[in-house]
Amino acid sequence: MATLQSEFLIFYIALLIYGAWSDARTLKIPNWVSLTLLVAFFPTALSAGLSLETISWHLGGGLLFLVAGFVLFAFGLFGGGDAKLLAVCALWTGWDQLLWLLAAVVLVGGGLCILVIILRRGLGMWPDWLVNAAKGLFEPNKAVPYGIAIAAGALMVLPRMAIFPPMWRDLLALILG
Repeated sequence: MATLQSEFLIFYIALLIYGAWSDARTLKIPNWVSLTLLVAFFPTALSAGLSLETISWHLGGGLLFLVAGFVLFAFGLFGGGDAKLLAVCALWTGWDQLLWLLAAVVLVGGGLCILVIILRRGLGMWPDWLVNAAKGLFEPNKAVPYGIAIAAGALMVLPRMAIFPPMWRDLLALILG
């Protein structure tokens, strides 16, 4: 089961990175990314041995963040793809780690906003290949590709998640000393 759990977690990480990359390129996070992560959560939770009660708390956290994201979307403060990605990250993270997720996303988001301001003010000095590869970061008067902050924040809280495999904890402890 631990191998299956690790494979699902690698899949989660890969989809988060893809969603962030897509947002950086096009200012859009494909719906299939969030939907796939939603569906993949359930076999991951079962392979991690989460109880039905714990899974229901994860669902509650995801629903809470989905509602909050769509309220922000309704006021024009957040993109719809961002709301869906954040909700599914909350689902994977779990109720007891939601504040850590929110803090990580806000922290990275603040740095991302500063970076976007710098990148957009320096238009003309960046190589064309870079601007073309990450148009969402460089387009003036467009939204900040916040999917990058959401993915980075979710990756920062990964070791705190209940679905984080024990063997990964051991490896992380070995690497960090």
